[in-house]
Amino acid sequence: MKKFFSTIVIALIPFMSISAQSEQSKSYLPEQGDMAFGINAAPVFKYVGNILNGTSNNELSSLGGAPVSSGFSDYDSKGITPDVSIMGKYMLGDNWGVRANIGFMFSKDKYRGYVQDDKAVMLNPFDESKLIDKHNVKRNGMSLMLGTEYRKGSKRIQGVFGAGILFGFVNEKHSYSYANAVTTINQYPTTAWSTWNNGYRTLNQKTEKSVFYGLTGSAGIEWFVAPKVSLGAEVNLSLYYINGGQQYTESEGYNSALQKVEKRTDLTSPGNDAFRFGTENLGGSLYMAFYF
Repeated sequence: MKKFFSTIVIALIPFMSISAQSEQSKSYLPEQGDMAFGINAAPVFKYVGNILNGTSNNELSSLGGAPVSSGFSDYDSKGITPDVSIMGKYMLGDNWGVRANIGFMFSKDKYRGYVQDDKAVMLNPFDESKLIDKHNVKRNGMSLMLGTEYRKGSKRIQGVFGAGILFGFVNEKHSYSYANAVTTINQYPTTAWSTWNNGYRTLNQKTEKSVFYGLTGSAGIEWFVAPKVSLGAEVNLSLYYINGGQQYTESEGYNSALQKVEKRTDLTSPGNDAFRFGTENLGGSLYMAFYF
C-alpha cells in the first residue's frame, strides 16, 4: 500500500510543479480592477549605459509616455505635441483594459540681445552704450490618445494588442520689443534680430491653433520581470491628419508716402496641412509599466 501511495505522489509532482508555476505567473500578471502607470524606458537604459561607459554630462530625461513620435517632420520644430505624457491603463478584466496617453505643454521663453544705442551714436560716433531688445515665445498645447487593449497569454510574457483615437493641438506666439524706436530720422533702427521685411519689423507673430486627429492600432509584448512590473515594447500603425493654423504678423515701419510711423497686420501663412499613415511608436517604443 505504501508503494502505491508513493507511486501516486511521484506521478503528481510534475503537475504540482506546473500548478505552482501557474499560480506564480498569475501573481505577476494584471487582474481586473488593476490600474497601471507607464514610463518610457529608453532614457533609463540610456542613462544606465552612459554611467557604465563613463559618459560625462549624463542626464535622465523624458520619463513619460511618448504621445506622438517623430512622424510630424515639418511640424517637429514647432513642437506640435508634448515630448512626454502621462501613460495609464485600467483593467476592465484580466485580458481587457482601457488605456490613455495624455500630454500637456506650456512654455514661455525669453530671449535678450544687446544693440547699440542709436541716439547716443548719432550724438557721439564713439559711444559704446548698449541697449536690450527682447523676444518672448509662448507655446501651449496638449496631446491625447484614448483606446482599449486586449491581452493574450497566461505566462509572464503576454501579447498586447490595442486600438485608439488621437487628438492634439498647439498654439504659438512670438513677441518682440525694441530699445531703438522707429522715427522719422531713424527709419531703420538697429535691432538684435533680423526681423525687417520690406521696411517693416516684426512686433508680434502668431500661429493659430494647429490640430491633429486620427486613429491608431498597436501590437506588442509585455514581459513581467516582477509581480505587477513589466517591460513592454510595441509598434503602432497610425492614420492621422494635421491641420496647420494660419500665421499672422503684426509689424511696424516708416511709411514714406504718409510721412509717419505705422503698424500693420498681415496674413503671412495660410497654414500647412499634412496626412500621415504608417508604422510608428506611440506610448513609448520601450516602456516600463507598474500595476497596482
